[in-house]
Amino acid sequence: MVVVSELEFRNFKILLWPLPINIEEFIRGRIVENERIEYKKGWNPGSIYRSICAFANDFEDIGGGYIIIGIEENHGRPVLPPVGVSDEEIDRIQREMIGYNNLIRPVYFPKLSIEEVMGKKVLVIWVFSGDARPYEVPEEIKAKGKN
Repeated sequence: MVVVSELEFRNFKILLWPLPINIEEFIRGRIVENERIEYKKGWNPGSIYRSICAFANDFEDIGGGYIIIGIEENHGRPVLPPVGVSDEEIDRIQREMIGYNNLIRPVYFPKLSIEEVMGKKVLVIWVFSGDARPYEVPEEIKAKGKN
């Protein structure tokens, strides 16, 4: 039985799905090809939502992708141990994602999973190939975090 949690914020819901694989094996690239995984040290909505739309559009038909928040990246590989994400940050990210998800056109909702890696919590965003491609977020979101 799969246990799904939900967070409700301003009449919108976000679902938390358990990751059906071993997170340590996943991060080491033994389950999913590395080009389908992005690591983000922290929450940067512009960068993350550009990636969400790219994975949802899945023009190469590789099955979408995963974004892991709380793990730094160096040349496409995870830097371990992870920096992690605090409970407060996870709550804030989930609330913000509800708003951002509703701005994706056409409507698209990635799945989330909170996992533990080496004693630190990380947030995994599962982005499945979308059925109504192409997906896009407004420019003001894509511009967040750009230098």
